[in-house]
Amino acid sequence: MNSLRLSAFLMFFVACTAFAQNIRIVPIDHNSSNDDFALAPTNHGRLVYFTSNRSGEQQIYSMERTSTGWSEPDKVSGKVNSATHVGTCALTTDGQFMVFAGYEHSVDGAGRTDLYSATRENGKFKTITNLAALNSSFYDSQPTLSADGRTMLFVSDRTGGAGKTDIYLSTWSGKEWSAPKQVTGVNSASSEMSPVLASDGRTLYFASDRQGGKGGFDVYVAKLAGYDATNIRPVGEPINTLADELFYTSIPNSDQAYFTRATASGDYDKFMAVPNPFPSDPVVLVEGIVRDSITRAPFGSAMSITDLSTGKSIATLHSDDETGRYYVTLVPGRVYSITSSRNGYMFHSERYEVPPSAKGSTVQKDIDLIPLSSGKTGSLLVFFDNDKSELKPESMPELERVIELMRENVSLKVRFEGHTDDKGSDDYNLKLSQRRAEAVRDYVTAAGIDSSRFEASGFGKKNPIASATTEDARAMNRRVEMRIISTGK
Repeated sequence: MNSLRLSAFLMFFVACTAFAQNIRIVPIDHNSSNDDFALAPTNHGRLVYFTSNRSGEQQIYSMERTSTGWSEPDKVSGKVNSATHVGTCALTTDGQFMVFAGYEHSVDGAGRTDLYSATRENGKFKTITNLAALNSSFYDSQPTLSADGRTMLFVSDRTGGAGKTDIYLSTWSGKEWSAPKQVTGVNSASSEMSPVLASDGRTLYFASDRQGGKGGFDVYVAKLAGYDATNIRPVGEPINTLADELFYTSIPNSDQAYFTRATASGDYDKFMAVPNPFPSDPVVLVEGIVRDSITRAPFGSAMSITDLSTGKSIATLHSDDETGRYYVTLVPGRVYSITSSRNGYMFHSERYEVPPSAKGSTVQKDIDLIPLSSGKTGSLLVFFDNDKSELKPESMPELERVIELMRENVSLKVRFEGHTDDKGSDDYNLKLSQRRAEAVRDYVTAAGIDSSRFEASGFGKKNPIASATTEDARAMNRRVEMRIISTGK
């Protein structure tokens, strides 16, 4: 029995050693002789922000991935760095919303170090706001955001904690941040630091100097559900060493992870681990450019992600004001709509079904917004059962967007145009398409909008947008479009 135990132990030891040896630790470009730490990826990993005191002041910098490596660090312009010390930062997946920590910031705070937010406008982070609902009179720092921007974790040494510094969590209601609560399961009598929530919204990385580690601060991984963290494990060698390791970040749908390590010189540097021994769960990454359908000029637009099974908005993002680029992260197990909208334009929605078993992928999808003044048509994301004209519940978010558009543009007049696939007789399809167009009209007028602003017409199978006879082509042809008749101008 003892020999069997010894054999099993040796096999486990050899496997662990081989596993550790297969992980390469590589310094990331542009480390300096000063502290460079806490990489915060955004734009699906193509752009990173980090904190450095290379200039003599601790401030936030950015680098962009290129074909030859990372671009030279660029200090973030604007008032984000307007503080005695600027700490670490976190961003939503679109790169348009930042949360950062600041000590003695030009925007007044509540404590020793506070959390602030900033929004990106025309290439610069502006509208610096102290997140008073989260801050205390103590140290509040090291934020991390979920990909949708609705969950934040951060570190604080406020009274009532379990140890020296603890990890707290707050959620965004759409209007305000909730009162922060400790994350159960991770906090100990020691110091917990550098929480990083992966793009899947479930995988949590953090650092701790608790007993049982390799030395100093070590990196741990856990699974997060609500305020509870479970299945906590150290990531092990060669990532954890006698030095301090912190700010472990998993890049979505890749084998790479970034982290910070204290060097023999006494400063912090940025490193990459390949392959990542504890990757986050796969997600679907959707990205592209939002632009004018006529001029092709890119621009900023509001991006709304809706869970079609519940009809609830689960994230509000934004395409970049200068480049028009947008980035969305979708976790498996839901059916979504992604909607882009901008004043003076017809909104545009796309449906994405991500099954629970979905593997990580990237979808490239440019969005062309149609000017209201163009008189053109745009498809509506509405759903009917086969051969039926009753609107399915998942149509409601799109129809509510029509109502909002009509209320915002009080002189706008539109026509709903129904279309079918090539199955069935001409007469049957003409009547079915008419009933479906009328169903959309009736829903909108029931919201109290003057019926004289709407027309409804059915075209049957006369105007297909896909000529093939495959099921995918037929699904494209089964649609209701909205045509601008008059803007009243």
